[in-house]
Parts: sequence; C-alpha cells; structure tokens
Amino acid sequence: MAEVRRQGPEFSPGDHIVFIYDNIPELTAFVVPFISEGLARGERCLYVIEDQELPEMTEALVSGGVDVERESRRGALVFLNSEEYAGPPPFDPLRMVELLRRRATEAASGGFTGLRIAGQMTWTLKAGVPARALVEYEALVERAMGPGPITAACMYQRDRFDQAVLQQLIRSHSKVVADDHVYLSLSAMFRSLARADLRALARSARERHVPRGGFFFHQGDPAPEVYMLTSGKVKIVRTDSDGRSVILRIVNPMEPFAENGYLGGTTRVASAQALEESRALVWDGQTMVQAIVTHPSVSLNAIRVLEERFESMRSRFQDLATSGVERRLARLLLRLAQSIGRPTAHGLAMDIPLSGQDLAELVITTPYTVSRILADWRRLGIADAQRERIVILDLKRMAAVAGLRDAGDLTKMGGGGVALET
Repeated sequence: MAEVRRQGPEFSPGDHIVFIYDNIPELTAFVVPFISEGLARGERCLYVIEDQELPEMTEALVSGGVDVERESRRGALVFLNSEEYAGPPPFDPLRMVELLRRRATEAASGGFTGLRIAGQMTWTLKAGVPARALVEYEALVERAMGPGPITAACMYQRDRFDQAVLQQLIRSHSKVVADDHVYLSLSAMFRSLARADLRALARSARERHVPRGGFFFHQGDPAPEVYMLTSGKVKIVRTDSDGRSVILRIVNPMEPFAENGYLGGTTRVASAQALEESRALVWDGQTMVQAIVTHPSVSLNAIRVLEERFESMRSRFQDLATSGVERRLARLLLRLAQSIGRPTAHGLAMDIPLSGQDLAELVITTPYTVSRILADWRRLGIADAQRERIVILDLKRMAAVAGLRDAGDLTKMGGGGVALET
C-alpha cells in the first residue's frame, strides 16, 4: 500500500478533511485507516463511491482488516453512490448540509457514537456541480463540523479537478492531506512537470516549520535558499533604517518566496514572518537553478511568476499614487478574498490573522485610519473585521468602493483563486 505523507495537524472526531491524491494506491492508503478508525470508535461510516469502483475498494478494505460483510450487515459501514448520497439534481449545497445533519441524527439514534464520511468527490463531476457551488459546499461542510458527531474526508483526485478549485480548497481549509508533490503540481512554478520529476523535486527539498510569529528569515540574512509554502500564511516585510515597516505581500500555500536565492541575490531584502503556524519546502539556490536549466517549462513558469509579481507591485504603486486609503484597503481585501476567501452565510470570509497594524502596513497608512474605515464599513454592512477573520458582507458595495465597475473587473484582481462573483 502506498504511503501518504500527512502534512498538517493531527485529526480528531468532528474534523473536516480535504484529501488530494493521485492514484488508487494513495487513495486506499488514506481511506482504509480512516474507515477502520471510525469503526473502532463506534461510528457509522458512509463511503461515497461510484458503483463501478466498489469491488476494488471493498477488496482494499478487506485486505486492511475490515470485516466488510459484518460491518455492512449491522449498518456500521454503508456504501452510497452519488445519487443516493446527494439526491436528485440540481445540486444544492444547503440541502446537502442539512442531509448530513439528518444522517448524523440517524446514526446517533442507531446507537453509533458519530457519523464518519469518506467521499470520493469525482461524483460532483458526474453531477455537473459548478466550481463555485463545490467551494460553497466545502465551506458549509467546514462550518457544520465539530466539535460534534460528523467527521468528513472529501477526497479529490488531483488530475480530475480544476487547479484553481484545488488551490482554493487547500488555502481555505486547515485540515489538508496531500503529498508534497501534489503541492508542487498545483504551484505556478512547477505545475507543468511530469509526476516523476515532481516527486524527485519534492525528495530534494527539506521541510521547515515555523510557529506563529516566528521568522523563516530576517532582512539582511544570507540568501542561499528558495522556499515554497505548503501550509499557513507568511508576510514579507521590509523595514527601513528608521525602523518603519511595510508589508510587501502575503504568501499563501503553493506560492514560492525568497526567489532571490536563485536570482543571484546574496542577502535577504525583506523578512518572512509566519502569520500562523506554517510549513515550507526549502531548496538551496543551486538545486533550483538546476531545475530551471533542466526543465525549460520551469524557467518559463519562473518568468511568468516574476512578471505577475512585478505587475502586482506596479498596480500597488499605482494605487498608492492615485487612490485614497479607503479604495486601497477595499482592493486589498478583494484580492485576499479571491485568493483565500470562502463563501459563508454572511459573506466571503477570510481566516487570516491580520492586525490593524498589518493592514496599515499593507496599504501604507496609519492603524487609526484603518480602524476608522473598518468601523464605517461594519456600520454600513460592507465588511466586518475581527481578530482572526475578515468577512466581506456586501461584495457589490465593496467592489464599488474599490472602483471596480462590474463582475468582470473582479476577475482581474490577481488573487489566483476561484473568480469572485457579485
């Protein structure tokens, strides 16, 4: 059975897990212990799987020590196809979450300690579920989770789903299982590499964990290494000689940072501080240069990444020169929403620990001004900024504040996620 490297936190009852895999051996390596653990805890386990795949997965469960016939007979292990699980079309995320809650109640009434769901999400492709509805469904499931009786693993085969959707799911969920080559395959730098090359590149990296508030490196440090974030969030901060700081950008999972390690830089021009507990893959600059030289597609990707970075900085400088603080702050929040936002009942939520000082450094103003604007937006029902979360309550009005004319302009914000809609 293939090994699945569990990056991120350990799992507990009530968790909502996003699992991204490449092939059946990786799938069985995850799902067999996931189901076995649920049965051992006295939970009812639902496995959402298409009928044609059922014999192979049943055999894998039996080989993993699960008495499928006995567990099925007593109602502890239930196999469902997409129609049995989701009901008749059209797909409705709210209806699906209510259905999950009813099934959890039924499991409790049947004497089970909870409900555990393993869903192969390819059923959403067969059902024609739009990307926007899928992201909304995942966000609603996240809200329906623990602490409580439902534990769910939504399992995505990497090459069957749009890369932007997978990126959005990884960036907006705290419980993600994926091998390092999966993260590399979804990054703008390495997405064109063959699977064998991705695995080799992943093996050549070392991993670095940094706690919230810690630093991957400081401004002025030697610059021999290149990083790619796999979990958490990092702010890149430059400080002048008078001690004044500016946040240059926020790094999200699957984005490289400290690229001057392969561009010939000798010292860090800014610091990289973790906004939350973070993990990154690290290569020495020479290894990255070799990857660029060996694979022309990587060199082209590197140029595109740098072009996008320069364009982002150009747009930011233009905003600083021509736009007021309120418009700059609105544009910043829209970019964050496109990258890491997830739909909720109240609006687009971004779970990111940005202080008033952080926001001020991002838009080049004072914390007092940011606080005043956010208080006005809260009063007007446009946005609500909390300590660990920012919610855009009214996307149309936020877009108007940002000077955007229509939904088409929202797709040009440069966040790299699923397109925003009004």
